Order: sequence, then C-alpha cells, then structure tokens
Amino acid sequence: MNFAVLGPGKMGTALTLALMELGHTAIAACARTGGTPASQRFMEATGVPVVPLEAFSDAVRRAEMILLTVPDKAVTPMAQTLADTGWIRGGQLVVHTAGSLSANALGPVMSLGAAALCMHPLQTIARPELGAALFRGIHFTLDGHPNAVAMASDWIHAWGGTPLPMDPEQRPAYHAAAVLASNALVALAAVAAEVSGLPDGLRALLPLLRGAVDNLSALGLPDALTGPIERGDTATIEAHLRALQNNPTALSVYAALGKATADVAFSKGSLTPTARETLRHRFENILGGM
Repeated sequence: MNFAVLGPGKMGTALTLALMELGHTAIAACARTGGTPASQRFMEATGVPVVPLEAFSDAVRRAEMILLTVPDKAVTPMAQTLADTGWIRGGQLVVHTAGSLSANALGPVMSLGAAALCMHPLQTIARPELGAALFRGIHFTLDGHPNAVAMASDWIHAWGGTPLPMDPEQRPAYHAAAVLASNALVALAAVAAEVSGLPDGLRALLPLLRGAVDNLSALGLPDALTGPIERGDTATIEAHLRALQNNPTALSVYAALGKATADVAFSKGSLTPTARETLRHRFENILGGM
C-alpha cells in the first residue's frame, strides 16, 4: 500500500524502511520544522522527501495509510489537525506508535471513517537505518480496528517479531513497565556509576549489567536474582545504607529496589516470610522518612 509519514524521526525512519522492505511505498514524510538533522537522516536512509505540513495534503490524500510516529503528547493533536484539514477520507488506515496510548487517541480521524491502530514495538531505536532488522525477535503491542490488527500482525511476523494484541485499558501500565525496563535502567546505571567512586564507573559496571541481563535471559525470574538481599545478608545491607546516607537519591533508589528485591528473593525461596517482612519494613522506613 501507499503510505505517508508524520514524524520522520528515528521511529519513523525505522518503520518506513521496514514497511518498504515488505513492498509498501512511502509517498512523503512531513515535519513541522524543515531541514532538521532528523529529517535529513530520514531522507538519506529512505530516499523519501520530507515536506512541511502545508505541502503534505497530496501525500495524505493519496495514501492508503498514514503513519504517525510522533511523541505521545502529539498523537491526538496531530490527528485533530489531519481531521480539520479535510484530507482524511473513510477507509484510510491511521497508525500511531505511542505505547502509552490506545488507538482511541486517533478519535478525530476515526470520526471521519478512518480505521485506527496503535502499533508499539518494545524496542529502543538507536540505529534506524537498520530497518526491519531492528524488529527481529521484538514484541509489538497492538490494539485498534480488527482488520488493522490482523494486517499489522502479518507485517510483524514477516519482520521476525511477535505481535501481542493488547487491552487498551492496560496501555498506561504496560508503558510504565517499558519505561522501567529501559529508561529507568539507564538512570539506575547513572546512580550506580556515581556511587561506585570509580574513575569510569559506568565502563567498570557494564559487564555486571550485561551479566544480570544474560542471567535473566538464561534463567528467568526469580532464579536470576543474586546478591546480599537474596542471601538475607543484613550486615552488608546495613553497611550499604550507611554508605548512602549522604546521597538521598541513591538511598531512595536502593530502598525502593531493595523492597522489590526482597519480594523476588521470597518468590525464589531464598528468604523466609519473616526475613522478607523484616527487610521490607527496613526499606519502607527509609522511604517514609525521606
């Protein structure tokens, strides 16, 4: 099918290339601000022109699908803009990729007869020029028009990914999980690097981070868990807490994750119910006093 792209950033570039690999044709992309590095990268990677909104009408009218790869907060306003222009027609498919929002965020174009779909990949897009290769082994969550969900599932299977139909009501919690698994991991690494006192703390800690991820892949939850909380080593835990007294951010992170770690250790069978509750109470006291 012919498609047009609103938002020629990293996600827009990667999905445009992936769709083109399946034989679909990108007509044009639109950016509110022309000549940006993102627009230039998009054009170099895809060979598709990037035009301003006022010159985008022909592409939208010709397109069977409009792909909105814009920030979450811009999805509904952009859908409203498309509806207000009169460019949308019944039978078109409008897709957004915002993980925190359901397909219902496209209500303004749905009211004009367009089918709506949310298609969110559980993947960070650092090298969009890789196209479909980025999505091999990746899970996508889908909700929206049944025919659109079925069609997108076929694309995802062709890319080597896994489609997961999702209850729209679950989207905020699901997206919070994605943030914890990705963005929060980067923040955690930053806190750990600062606390370490090592000249290049991040570089020194990276093998440990990779080892934890490898253990999760090989052993799963809860068996991948190791460490002093898993062992119930209260003396070591108390030494950690004393060392972090002058760093409130690190102390709160340690306590919040320590509380969660105690639950995982209990599910692994490493902690007795009494030991679990003792640790949870200790961490809750720290968090409550901050």
